[in-house]
Amino acid sequence: MKKILHLTIALIFIVGFGLYFGPEYWQFRDAQKLESSNAEVTSQSIKDFSINSVPDFRWKLELYSTPNKEFLTQIVSEIDAAQNNIYVEVYIFTEKDMRDAIIRAHNRWVEVKILLENNPYQAPYLNDKHYNSFVDAGIDVRWSDPLNYSLNHAKLLMIDEFAYISTWNFSYSLFTKNRDLLVKIGDVWFVQKLRELFLLDYERIAGWVIDSRLVLSPSQSRFKLVSLIESAATNLDIYFPYLADDALEELIIKKSKEWVQVRLVVEKLYFNENPEVILKLTNAWIMVQAMKWPKLHAKSILSDWKLLYIWSINFSRYSLDENREIWILLQNKEIIEKFTHIFSSDFDS
Repeated sequence: MKKILHLTIALIFIVGFGLYFGPEYWQFRDAQKLESSNAEVTSQSIKDFSINSVPDFRWKLELYSTPNKEFLTQIVSEIDAAQNNIYVEVYIFTEKDMRDAIIRAHNRWVEVKILLENNPYQAPYLNDKHYNSFVDAGIDVRWSDPLNYSLNHAKLLMIDEFAYISTWNFSYSLFTKNRDLLVKIGDVWFVQKLRELFLLDYERIAGWVIDSRLVLSPSQSRFKLVSLIESAATNLDIYFPYLADDALEELIIKKSKEWVQVRLVVEKLYFNENPEVILKLTNAWIMVQAMKWPKLHAKSILSDWKLLYIWSINFSRYSLDENREIWILLQNKEIIEKFTHIFSSDFDS
């Protein structure tokens, strides 16, 4: 009798728990399972990663640099030509012509989805005006989920079957004042991977997509960045506005001492305000050049004149380990030749 009573009480408790906490409990359990699955996928992608096995892209790539006012006209024209969908995932969006072109696209029934950062560093309301404009136009626009990463610092624009991965924010200064780099990608398989990633972020799902040419923060970035730098045998050409990660600083110094030629182009203000870091680098035979004009916002590394990373990250712990960042790894001769020309011009200026 007592056994039946205990079973009855247990059953009542389970049913009551399910009715009262059911949705939240199962959502929590599902989130736990997804987190565990993502950790396994991420761990396997890191384990399988090899710099020497990264494939080239099968379709056309283009590299653009700014400042370039004509490039704004090109971007607006491409948005105006969109037929099916436009997806935007970006840290800062304040550029008016791009905003208006996206609203026009929505008004002609192009599918538009926009994901913005709600709390840019030291500028928490910077995206509010455009966010509200998109809401008023009836566009699907959302704030990024701070539970999945600290800040969404990605720079991604997809228009139909091509995409831009870049170092740029969608601001007018990109086109008029900043040195930024943008890669336009027409590789159908790769763009599909980017679309999957965007939709995961848009739906606030803590998921991952895997492609050896694609690097994501958090979780993957530090290992793959270290692998790239460690693999260098002859040279490293690096753009970074600032350096705020001791481990990366020591690794770059280590490579220089191993007789790898290291050239750095850094932001002028950082150069002027951090003489002790600059001295430490130059004492290790690293060549450092301050970018006088335009303002440096690009972040990239070229290793051995054959492997090029272009990314949204800064050289800091938060970018590597906390934020949503999107990188691309290239082994494309034409792109690397163009990058080398841009970098050498900036380094020699």
